[in-house]
Amino acid sequence: MIAAPAFIRQCQSNQFEIKPITLIYGEEPLYIRRALDGLRDKLKSQDYLQRDRFDVDASFKWDELRMEISAGSLFADRRIIELEVPSAKFGRDGGAFIQEWLKLVHDVPPEICLVILCEKIEYKQKSAKWFKAIEASGWVVESKPILGQNLTAWCQNKASELGLSLELEAANLLAERVEGNLLAADQELEKLALLFPKQAINVGQIQYSVADQAHYQLFALSSAMLNGRTQLALQILHRLAQTGLEQPVILWLLSKELRELINLSQLQQTQSLDAVFKRLRIWQSKQAEYRSALQRHNLSELQSLLSIALAVDLNMKGLRAGYSKQNAWVSLSELVFKIAS
Repeated sequence: MIAAPAFIRQCQSNQFEIKPITLIYGEEPLYIRRALDGLRDKLKSQDYLQRDRFDVDASFKWDELRMEISAGSLFADRRIIELEVPSAKFGRDGGAFIQEWLKLVHDVPPEICLVILCEKIEYKQKSAKWFKAIEASGWVVESKPILGQNLTAWCQNKASELGLSLELEAANLLAERVEGNLLAADQELEKLALLFPKQAINVGQIQYSVADQAHYQLFALSSAMLNGRTQLALQILHRLAQTGLEQPVILWLLSKELRELINLSQLQQTQSLDAVFKRLRIWQSKQAEYRSALQRHNLSELQSLLSIALAVDLNMKGLRAGYSKQNAWVSLSELVFKIAS
């Protein structure tokens, strides 16, 4: 197993070994994308000129993929086949396909490179035969979240790549503002490079250009809450209260996520969750979060939580005597706690 940043550096090396299968997975979308881009660039430089992509869900026909591979290509001697499997649930047929693929005798470099993209892979899944087979004969690339002081250091290193010098206090503030959202941090640093090219960036400039980024904090609140990170979710809520964000905006977010979870819970009673995600066109970055929440709460519990949200809404509108703004923050905290628990 190799971390995504190290794998990206490997792809840039002349000694990079092209293997018949590569698994890229993890909870940090930015490095999943960069690892995939790095691999694509390396393979393209080695004449892998055709790339086919398949979305894999519970209804995926693995026999059809076998036929596709056996048929060969009329357009290129070497090609890439990408399989997007967000949940990393391959089923019996998918696991068998991977093991069969790795038992074949492949050319060096192989004629076909199989690239599998997943989100979070649970500890139990890593003991599966298909995972062990990939570890033994291919690349397993993990994209871990970058948090805390590691995020601060990442911001400083990225700033340096862009020709900026980011003071430690400024890096801490930026990391705090984006709440662990590496894509947001990357975008903000790109913007800073345009606003203040080749300059040293201080706290004041961060406050000016990344001021009151409540939409990032709302995004972070949703992610923390759905993923069951209770303490972090409450910390973000407290920070939103300090910034003066209106309470109805936060309640709107909580109610929206509860309605989405209720809809998913109802639909998955008659079809697979993968099929539901595909039907509703839910972004891959949100799928793992919804899975986590649905594992903690059944339909009845979610409906009860939505009833609580509606009661808080009525109270905010003054339909309960003596209900203060402070009472509303307490109610919102209790609701966030219950959703995250």
